[in-house]
Amino acid sequence: MIKILPFALCGLLTYVSSSAQQTLSLQDVVQQAQKNSPSYYKARSSALNSLYAYRYYVASRRPQLKLQANNNSSFLGSTQSIQQPDGTYAFSRSSYSYSSAGLTADQIIGFTGGQLSLATNLQRNDVFDPTSDISYLSVPFSINYVQPMILYNPYRWDRKIQPLLYEESKKQYVEDLERIALQSAGFFFNALATQQREKILLQNVANTDTLYRLSRGRFELGKIAENELLQIELNLLNARNNLEQATLSKEIAYRELTQFLNMPKSSAVNVSLPDNVPALQIAVDSAQREALDNRQKVLSFRRQRLEAEQQVAEARGNNGYELNLGANFGQARQGNTFKQAYTGNSLQQNQLLTVGVAIPIVDWGKARNKIRQAKANQELIEIDVQQQERSFEQEIYLQTQQFNIQQKLLASASKADTIAAQRYEITKQRYFIGKISITDLNLAQQEKDQASQNYIDALRAFWNAYYTVRLLTLYDFERKDKIRYDFVERGK
Repeated sequence: MIKILPFALCGLLTYVSSSAQQTLSLQDVVQQAQKNSPSYYKARSSALNSLYAYRYYVASRRPQLKLQANNNSSFLGSTQSIQQPDGTYAFSRSSYSYSSAGLTADQIIGFTGGQLSLATNLQRNDVFDPTSDISYLSVPFSINYVQPMILYNPYRWDRKIQPLLYEESKKQYVEDLERIALQSAGFFFNALATQQREKILLQNVANTDTLYRLSRGRFELGKIAENELLQIELNLLNARNNLEQATLSKEIAYRELTQFLNMPKSSAVNVSLPDNVPALQIAVDSAQREALDNRQKVLSFRRQRLEAEQQVAEARGNNGYELNLGANFGQARQGNTFKQAYTGNSLQQNQLLTVGVAIPIVDWGKARNKIRQAKANQELIEIDVQQQERSFEQEIYLQTQQFNIQQKLLASASKADTIAAQRYEITKQRYFIGKISITDLNLAQQEKDQASQNYIDALRAFWNAYYTVRLLTLYDFERKDKIRYDFVERGK
């Protein structure tokens, strides 16, 4: 299981009571989503579905052994129409019991597309009325081979395509969990952004309230105009309104987060700021190489080409010409006792060979156009796959480049946040001593708030790019290892 670098200050969920607040780091959110979110259960169900489909395919190619038993009895008697030796029919009443049991082993021959069967069976006839008689018929063994079509073998194509589908599903499961990590980062930063905005606005309300009380004193001393005092009072009202809206937005974001994590509705959480980020520069050729090795799409491209080839082969095989073969060889014995049915002298050899041929005389080009249609579809699929391959490579190139610049942008945003906060404090002190106007102070506060928001946005962009590159390559560039997730099948 991939271990994501612990970059948060608070890493463990602390349960003090049912109403205690949990502090979640980005790592906590990702790990919890990959273990308990509805998205995880969907990914798991999809993986299980593919696993069972592949097991069904493998099992269907193994020998199938089955036991069959039948009984047809009329103990009280029944009247039936019986053909006489001279060809006429007469009604006859009798009571009887007919029983049979057999064991059959079937095996698909993937190389030829035929089916080989080995069988043994025993039949018993009991006649109770009008006479009493018992007879047995045994078939110690029989061999049967059926070749439905020589020109097209679907099992040959299944042998190529089905393993690819299974490998796709395993890679898809890893991609699904990495996509959950990317979604988790989105919900996490939605909550973090609203939490930070509420924090900023709380501080703004406190600062503006202090400023308003001081300004009232200065106004009473005649040091500032009434218009300036009213502007500060208006700022305080706006700050309180903005705080209420921010609190509501935070509540919505946290509800969306807990719902995504499949947590109880009563859960109270907050998130911690991920101030440690991995220092990485990823080479584009390295990212593309890992993507080609690890992604499900690469296998999908190969499978789509194979399926297009299969359609052409099927169109050529189903062109109206048919040659069906069947062969059966076995032995049978009859007797009045069970022992005689297997050791008596009435051994009979059963041999059967069937050949079926169909040759189209006039089809008005039906077969030819079917083949042309399959080839045209193959060309269309090839063009589409080539376009997908180019888009695949382009996306990896762009997202890798995007990630490589995010660290610089994050460092710049962090520095701007620090500078804007320092500038605001200096501007506030200068306003208190009457060196600048309220307009300058408002501008400094707006720049401080914007710089803080820009830093959160830069953090979001970095981690979004980080998890996007992981998703596109299925490679952990921190640990320098392929991303793997253990899949445990529960409740077999």
